[in-house]
Amino acid sequence: MKATGVVRRIDDLGRIVIPKEIRRSLRIHEGDSLEIYIEGKDTVILKKYSLVESVNNFITQYVESLYASSKKEIIVTDTERVIAASSGFRKDIVGKKIDLRLEDKMQKKNVQVFERGNNLEICENMTISSATILKPITVYGDLIGCVIVVGDNYIDDVEKMLAELTASFIGKYLES
Repeated sequence: MKATGVVRRIDDLGRIVIPKEIRRSLRIHEGDSLEIYIEGKDTVILKKYSLVESVNNFITQYVESLYASSKKEIIVTDTERVIAASSGFRKDIVGKKIDLRLEDKMQKKNVQVFERGNNLEICENMTISSATILKPITVYGDLIGCVIVVGDNYIDDVEKMLAELTASFIGKYLES
């Protein structure tokens, strides 16, 4: 645990303010959910909550199944980190913080196709220059992550269908 040197009082409604610098560095935005943990008798830990990460094992198995049947490389992220990556990718990217440029693209909440040669920065040390499609995942209209499907030389109907199907399925699964 790293000390910040910041001390805040709890107000009469039980609230504390997390300083702007800390929120910015941890990418905590207005409306984000925080999970509360207790450690020992006197430690409270706040962790950014990820609905997608809460079903991590299921999503990993789903992505592996899609890869086995389609041989298409797939990445699933939440709004912070890479949650799952199919066998075609290095497994060390799972858990890494996503690139700010990917986060910006996700915030548009629309399907985006990137032609071969247009780099898509996923996370540190991971840039895809193949043709890719990015489909945001939403739950009740809120952005919670994205699905990225990699094509060969261009994006065809198979990649579009996989991205749409995966994003819809994960979104509907998390809504239920």
